[in-house]
Amino acid sequence: MRVLRWMLLVVAAWGGAANAQSPDTALANAWNTLCAGAAPGSPLANRCAEIFAGGPNSRERAAGGNFLGEIPGQGRAATRDGAPDDDALRTDLGAGWSVFASADTGRLKRRDGTNEAPFDGDTGALSAGVDWAPAANWQLGLVANHTRDELDFLGSDGSLRTDFTGLIAMGGWSISDRFALDAYAGRLQGDYRVRRAIDFTLLSGVSIDTVANASIDAERNLAGLGLTWSIPAGAWEWQLGAGVDWQRTHLDPYSETGGQGLALVVPGRIITSRRGRLDAALARNFSASWGVWQPMLRLGWRHEFANPARPLTVTFVNDGNATPIRFNTDDADPAWGEAGLGAVFIFTGGHSAFIELRQRFGHDFLQERLLSVGWRMELP
Repeated sequence: MRVLRWMLLVVAAWGGAANAQSPDTALANAWNTLCAGAAPGSPLANRCAEIFAGGPNSRERAAGGNFLGEIPGQGRAATRDGAPDDDALRTDLGAGWSVFASADTGRLKRRDGTNEAPFDGDTGALSAGVDWAPAANWQLGLVANHTRDELDFLGSDGSLRTDFTGLIAMGGWSISDRFALDAYAGRLQGDYRVRRAIDFTLLSGVSIDTVANASIDAERNLAGLGLTWSIPAGAWEWQLGAGVDWQRTHLDPYSETGGQGLALVVPGRIITSRRGRLDAALARNFSASWGVWQPMLRLGWRHEFANPARPLTVTFVNDGNATPIRFNTDDADPAWGEAGLGAVFIFTGGHSAFIELRQRFGHDFLQERLLSVGWRMELP
């Protein structure tokens, strides 16, 4: 009977470890174990003594004030849409060389969620490149891209800043007057600058208000394939599109500095996104003395096939036993919509431009609005 009872306890303990908890719960349950590994007199040992003497719910208060939910939220900055703007790839200028540039700027808002902290954010990208159309139905290009995200977490003074820079190769093939195939692939090098606030007050009167900082190297690989079907009807035109976008971001492991003994060690991570897309756009051509302009209304549907919830394990820098604090990220929303309103302008003299405002809708927790503009010039 004793052996059976011991086996049941082992199985129960193993099952509890296998099922990752929320960040706050995982840390609150781990204080006793991780504090045992703190060297006497170290900053972590001092924090542990304050927590143990802090009064009722001191472990929960201290856990909540470490804001571990901001760590899985770093993955959301790794999965922004990275495809070049479709309008920047247009092939209606004829054969030859051309140069182009585009920029976008937008706002991000994350709400709800269980394990990932809410935030407000700004996002933006700059692109410049050259392409060559060896024939009227082919286009090859190379673009330099710089992308940045700035997230400010709502529950604390924590923040995340990212920058990625690299090259993207592109190609387009007009299969016929109505069908076009385009593809892209690229690699970007980046870095994350993390500021995790630590802020809690115990009933004993002890208050901790500090910051832990880190800088992380990252690499992003991306690729995509799309098919567009154009259906003209006089001055009107329907455009139906389908495609897939793949992205993988590798974050190096890092150790925080500062934090008054509560700095963390965070392992390296690979975050993969694989999205399908369907789009329907209605456009109308208007002629003018300077050229042609084409206002366009676009509706789209996106489906995420990857990036599920997964466990993340962190440890404290000053914990000699490296006690694992294990918790889950949140699941990605599997499907949402996107609406866009814009226009393409084709000028005389081999110039064209586009502008588009896009809005995400129907997403479980993320709001996004993006304004994109671009210019293309045909070379003589």
